[in-house]
Amino acid sequence: MLQTRMAPSSAELRPYVWAYGMTTGLVDSVPLIIPLPARPKQLLTFFFADRYCVVRPGCGQSDASPRVTVVGPQTRSRTGLSVFGRIDNFTIHFQPSGFNRLFGIPMTELTDAAYDAHAVIGPEISTLEQELGDPPGFAERIQLVEKRLLRLPRPHGRPDPVGIAANNLFANNGTHRVSAMAIDSGLSPRQFERRFLAQVGVPPKLYARIIRFNAALDHKLRYPGRAWSRIATDQDYYDQMHLVHDCRAFTGESPSRFLARLDGLPAFHTLFAAENRLRTSDRPTGVASLLSGHTAVHYHP
Repeated sequence: MLQTRMAPSSAELRPYVWAYGMTTGLVDSVPLIIPLPARPKQLLTFFFADRYCVVRPGCGQSDASPRVTVVGPQTRSRTGLSVFGRIDNFTIHFQPSGFNRLFGIPMTELTDAAYDAHAVIGPEISTLEQELGDPPGFAERIQLVEKRLLRLPRPHGRPDPVGIAANNLFANNGTHRVSAMAIDSGLSPRQFERRFLAQVGVPPKLYARIIRFNAALDHKLRYPGRAWSRIATDQDYYDQMHLVHDCRAFTGESPSRFLARLDGLPAFHTLFAAENRLRTSDRPTGVASLLSGHTAVHYHP
């Protein structure tokens, strides 16, 4: 059985970190293959047991992820992840502008890529990796990470309007108009797009589409009985065919076919979790329940 738990960041780190996640358990029969669509999130994952493997397209072979992996926003679908063995990993889910603002890395260097975090962040990541490997508890790992992140130099003075706009875009499931965000930031559309690209790694219009699609997918996973047509309306699509078009662009498949590939993999549904996943207080059957402030989902092999 695999279990994934999620919890929001502290208020002080909220402009930079959206949430934390931890997946633990055992997959000992056959590997799980996790399909990967385009995704807006920037992740830092620590693997303390067996690592996920990235499946190579066309040949069925796979390569193990680095023990600490930085994943940038993804604008297209990937073959998938292969998960097998004893699983114990901890993930920091950054806000759209969070990784750039904390570490100063131009996000265009991480778009559609995943790298060894030691090469991206530096040798200090080894100390954090060692600290996180000692306590098995989710809450203890969160406390250690927040203590480290709060020590990092952070921007002071006037809040960055582009960073705020990017984070608000995620918080509102990609439904904000890019033209309105540029006006609100006090920048010209060209200036806004250039700074957005540096901080987030994806042009704002494309990023909004990716967020909205992931929000629609997350909605369907939590409420499987809800019709795609209603979800399309709820997520501000023109109509259902508009949603189908984006699904094919970001997964290569129809919504129903892609959803079928996620069937029986609830521990990995949090890969697509939208902003309201951590704010909701309902308990949809078969997908998630809120336990002591954490969202917990389970997989039974």
